[in-house]
Parts: sequence; structure tokens; C-alpha cells
Amino acid sequence: MTPIDRLSRHFRDHENRDDLPLLVLENLARIADHAVHDELLKELVVRYATAERELSRVNALKNSFLGMAAHDLRNPLTAIRGFADLLLQGDMDEESSREFLHMIRSASQDMFQLLDDLLDVSHIESGRFSLNFAHQDIRQLALERIARLADTAARKSMTMTQELDTIDESVCDRDRIGQAMDNFLTNAIKYSPEGSEITVTLQSVPDAVRFAVSDQGPGISREEQGNLFNEFAKAGSVTTGGEKSTGLGLAIVKKIIEAHKGHVGIDSEPGKGSTFYFTLPLQQPGHNG
Repeated sequence: MTPIDRLSRHFRDHENRDDLPLLVLENLARIADHAVHDELLKELVVRYATAERELSRVNALKNSFLGMAAHDLRNPLTAIRGFADLLLQGDMDEESSREFLHMIRSASQDMFQLLDDLLDVSHIESGRFSLNFAHQDIRQLALERIARLADTAARKSMTMTQELDTIDESVCDRDRIGQAMDNFLTNAIKYSPEGSEITVTLQSVPDAVRFAVSDQGPGISREEQGNLFNEFAKAGSVTTGGEKSTGLGLAIVKKIIEAHKGHVGIDSEPGKGSTFYFTLPLQQPGHNG
């Protein structure tokens, strides 16, 4: 019981008693009033300090984003300007011109991906990150996402093995969970050697579903694993086909899964590939749909 509660109780116990002098009752009221003011002041100070710390954190994150975004946007912008300058000279054949146009398109896609990831993080950090919960066939969603990336894997002569259990409907945001699946699948393709195998599993676990993507890539050290799900974190390994990475995808996946009350993780050893996974509750608290 706080001092205010004790004073209030003391005052209530005595305010209707005729045997207490009026002066005593007035003093009790005055003391209680001062205590309330002190308690409110303390609460305001705590709230201000908390808000100031959060503002400093968000400001530091913003500065980090701006610096890294400027760095990551410079390369594709430089490429686009260089290719455009060559095209404007007008002294190359049609085949070379089309090749340069494809390079410009690829560079612009990298920029759009970075901007989309930055907007996602911005929405999450600002509290404007909303989820549309509904009953979903999580197995069908996994099949759709695998099919969408099958051609990308085939271009690197990779095979995608599916081990998908039949799962009861899960309550989730279909688009956001699909985004998380895409990230795991895309990363496996990016960092795995040509001709390797990627295994996608979907399993029932108690009151939840577990989605995992295993690759035959270089693996990730335990030290690097601790930072992988932070903004702009990148593993020491490089992509095997020259693909780009914004360093934001896994951080976004973590926030998506945690917003679903789930868990995200990695099992990996250097030289033995990696398995990225997330677990997703079958039901969401407060959702009756």
C-alpha cells in the first residue's frame, strides 16, 4: 500500500468521527493533498525520463537508417546513372542497349526493396504496424510462397524439398506471414551454392505451427547469430549469385512474428548450413473470428 493509500484510508476512517477536532481533520486533508501532488510529480518525472530515453533511441535509429540507407542507395543510383549516360551516347547496338536497360531495371528493383523495407521498419517503430487477423490455411500459404520462388531457385539449379504437414487453420495476417516465409526462402536461395538443396518444413507443435527453411550454405557462427535479427545486420557470408541484401529483412520478420506472439530463431554451424524457423500460435489472444 502506497503512502497515499494509507493516508486516504486513514482519512476515510476518521472523516466521519465526531470525536476528532476539525483542525486534525484539516491537517489530514492537507497532508493527503501534498502526498498526492508528490506522487503525481514522481510519476511525471518517470514518464518524462522514459519518453526521453525512447526518443533518444528512436532518433539514434533514425540516424542509423539514414546513414545506411544513403550508403545502400548510392550503389544502385551510381549504376543507373552510369548506364543511362552510356545509353544517351547512342553508339551501341540494340543487344547491348537492352542489356543495359535490364541492369537499370535490376538496380531500381534493389532500391525499391530497400525503400519498402525502410517503410516497414518505420511503420513498426512508430506504432502504425497493424495486422489483419483471420483464419488461414497455413499449409496452402507455404505452398504458394514456395511456388513463387521455384523459378528463382531453378536458375541456380537448386531443388526445393517440401515436408509440409497438414495443419489446422491458424489465425494470422496472411500477407505478413507470407512476407516472413518469402524472406527465409529468398535468403536460402541467395546464400546457398548452385546445385544445392533447400528443405522447407511445416510441422505441428503444441498449440502452434513451426515453419522452417534449411539450406546447405556456409553456415553462421554463434557470434553472428546473436545479431542477425537486428536492423541492418548482415552475416559475414556473401551471396552466391551476386544478389543484394538490405540487412532489414530478418529484423522485419522478427517483429512480424513477435506481433503474432510467436518466436523466431536459427540453428546453424559454420560449414553445416543453416535452418531459419518461426513458430506461430494457432490462435491469437482476443481473436474470436
